[in-house]
Amino acid sequence: MNFSMRMGIEQIQNELSDFSDEHVLHVLHGQFMYEEFKNEKILGHSDYVPFNEAMCVNATTKDIFNEEFIKTRAMGHHELVEDYIEKVINPLNKLFTNTYKCIVLWFGEDMFCQMNLLTLLAYLEQANFSGRVILHSFREDERKIRQTELELGHYVTAYEDVLFNHKKTSVSVTPVMHQAIDLYVTMLADDNPVTQYIKQNKNLSTSELLERLFKLFPTIGYGDLQYKKMINKIK
Repeated sequence: MNFSMRMGIEQIQNELSDFSDEHVLHVLHGQFMYEEFKNEKILGHSDYVPFNEAMCVNATTKDIFNEEFIKTRAMGHHELVEDYIEKVINPLNKLFTNTYKCIVLWFGEDMFCQMNLLTLLAYLEQANFSGRVILHSFREDERKIRQTELELGHYVTAYEDVLFNHKKTSVSVTPVMHQAIDLYVTMLADDNPVTQYIKQNKNLSTSELLERLFKLFPTIGYGDLQYKKMINKIK
């Protein structure tokens, strides 16, 4: 995703006029977005960090970012704990050590992004964050940022229901997150729309399948790694 070119740098900077001082931390969805914002100086001198995870796959723990969480997530990704810490935990250091009045979360509306967003909101509750939480959400097919102020208080329950217990939640979340949760639960089944399509088209090359899956299932938000794992399992 070339975010700055797609959205327009000036538009983004105008949106950020109230969220660009030393009391604000921006959490960006992934390293690519982080590097793009850094190179284009979109956030000026504001603090910002990337969240380099894929919470929509593999097991997790109830407590977020603790030692058990790190070991569990590293095992799920088939990574060394040290490598996981270097990739996921260390880049979030400002979130863990600094004090902010406002956290601005930059996440897409696909299922992949929404499960990462849910994890961070649950973490902020666990950490007793008392400042403002602003969501800047976006879709791949639009040139628009939607800004929403979120109220903490129920995301730990939603996180445990969905990502720990693998079921839908009865607590109130945004309509976009609600749809993403439905899709997440659907994708947990061995026989889901993606696996069905792969089985029907397994004669295609992996590269051709990837291209088609990206086009057919934009609301899932999977990357190459997630789709290749599914393709290899079926082929």
